[in-house]
Formats: sequence, structure tokens, C-alpha cells
Amino acid sequence: MERHERIAMAIEASGKKKGQIAAECGVANSAVTQWIKGESKSLKLENLYSLSEATGFNAEWLATGNGPERLRQCESNVEPGPPITSPWRAIKIVGTAQMGTEGYWHGLDSAEGYIDLPSRDADAYALRLKGDSMSPAIKSGWIAICEPSHDLVPLEYVMIRLRDGESMVKELLRATDEDVTVQSVNDAYGRRTIPIEQIETMHYVAAIVAPSKIKL
Repeated sequence: MERHERIAMAIEASGKKKGQIAAECGVANSAVTQWIKGESKSLKLENLYSLSEATGFNAEWLATGNGPERLRQCESNVEPGPPITSPWRAIKIVGTAQMGTEGYWHGLDSAEGYIDLPSRDADAYALRLKGDSMSPAIKSGWIAICEPSHDLVPLEYVMIRLRDGESMVKELLRATDEDVTVQSVNDAYGRRTIPIEQIETMHYVAAIVAPSKIKL
């Protein structure tokens, strides 16, 4: 069997049309036609590997006829996670937080829109975060989803508002009846221990989502 015959066989067995194969290989439809007819004198090795991925056939077999025809299918050892059972709800964006030094902000500007996410917390709300003080972990413009009724989880994010009006998103390290220790999202700013009497609210951050998820 010639190379072009093996290529034609692989494409036919894949069940894909020539246009789809061309798109996956990053070439024109005419190039695939030439491969099938044996008219291509410039079929590159990278084309064979792309064709291998697109069809599931071994690149070595396509090129030379040697080796196994098909790529070996590896069984995944990833177990599926539990199904999402929380109801989806429209979580309102209540404001935009302009981040300042060390990830703190004072006051909130108005913001519009909402985020669709599964949440069991009827009081869940969203904050749009602006600024680079939490980069690269949290980018400017991304959205923090806060759930006031959710239990706090060590090593996950919390939104803390202090009685003096200062607010912040931090990683929770430890919480006692006397104080709370948090780690800045940006490692450059380190840890901070806050006496419990200075904290007005501390809410669990359920998710950080991209601005593309905003709906108006």
C-alpha cells in the first residue's frame, strides 16, 4: 500500500470530511486532496503528525507503513467528579472594587450585570475587582463570587471588610475567636493577622470568574 493510500484509508476510517481534516491540520482543502491522490511532493513531517492526531492513525504507519496502524488509546485514570446539584442562580454584581496597595480597597464603585453560577446561598453576591495588586493569581476585571452563608475553608479565599471601611480578598490561613491570619493573594505582600474585633464581615469566596461570564 502506498503512502497516499494509507492516508486516504485513515481519513475515510476517521469518518471526517476533507474540510474538517484540513482545518484540524491547518492546511487548505486542496492540500488534503493532493495527499489522498498522491500528488503532494511537499508533505511535511508536521503534516503527518497533525494528520495522525486528526485521524487516530500512527504517523509512522502513515509515512512508511511500519509500526501499528492506530495510536494506542490510553485509559484515563481521572475519575469524574460529583455532579453539580446546587441550583443555578443569577448572582448580582454589587460593585467594582478598585484595588490599591497590598490588595486593599476603600469603598465600592457601582457596577452592572450578573453572573450565572450554581449556588445554594440565596445571599450570594459578586464583586468586580480592578487593579493589579492581586496579579497574577487574580487578574484585573475578574469577578469574585462571595457566599456569606458558606463555611470558611482554610487555604481558600475570603472577602474581609473591616470596621474602618478597609476591604480585601485574601487567602485564609487560620481563624480563631481572637484573630484571623490571612495571606495576600500576591506573595509580595506576605501575611497579616487581624484581631477579630476589627472585622465587620468575612465571607467565603466561592469562585473567581472571568469577565466574559458577565451578563447584562
